[in-house]
Amino acid sequence: MTVIAKDKYLVELVSDLSEAFSIFSNEGVKLSFLLARSQDPVSLEGCSELRKQSIAEVQAFEEYLNRKEEIFAYLKMESRPA
Repeated sequence: MTVIAKDKYLVELVSDLSEAFSIFSNEGVKLSFLLARSQDPVSLEGCSELRKQSIAEVQAFEEYLNRKEEIFAYLKMESRPA
């Protein structure tokens, strides 16, 4: 399916959203990998690594949500009568 966008700014917003989601997804995979290889009990180093990766995943998700909200705000603004 090919999407033709008439609004270049909207195209940029959607591209940014897609990139943010890809980063979030990659961070989630990294966190899953760390959790899968973690031992019981988790070492101090392992705990620190899990914490850092968890923060990276949350930050990536927040970026994704921000991009999504930006698109919704833009669409809402564009749908207002002139």
